[in-house]
Amino acid sequence: MKANTLVMFALIIVNLSMSGCGTIRSHHNLEQPMESVLTTGIGGTVFRLNKTGDLPNAFGGRDIWGGKTDKGFAEMKLAGIEETVLILEIIEVNKHSSETVMDRYKPFQNRNTAVNVDVDNTITIGNQEQPKPYIVRFDTAKQRDITIGGVRVTFSEVQPYSVQYSLSNVQP
Repeated sequence: MKANTLVMFALIIVNLSMSGCGTIRSHHNLEQPMESVLTTGIGGTVFRLNKTGDLPNAFGGRDIWGGKTDKGFAEMKLAGIEETVLILEIIEVNKHSSETVMDRYKPFQNRNTAVNVDVDNTITIGNQEQPKPYIVRFDTAKQRDITIGGVRVTFSEVQPYSVQYSLSNVQP
């Protein structure tokens, strides 16, 4: 019986070691549903894609507790409609963080003391402090779909003050 317990303990240790060595992945969460007919009006959001990444552990693998870091977002808004031309505001913000599980969880510190976390964030939005939208004039008479940030937007109907469209993922 002791040998079985020792083998089980060894298997658990190996399993935990292997799960701690998983590769860091990027995750994309679209706030709007895909493959559905959606409608938005002037000033409305066509889509917002939130980007996250796995929190790295001390060995360069992903956090076994599932921690995530903010990697930025991509967003498209309908700024205006001129007959068949849509005026789209597109913002894409990319962030990089140096935070690791050691910064977030502080495993070796006394829980009764204050915790200082030193984390660097780099946000790429160009030369300005606030993200500046790129303005795109998109003629739906010439083309029906546009891909931004790995999201394909297919416009099916253009009204004077609103549009109907669907979203699909083009990333693997």
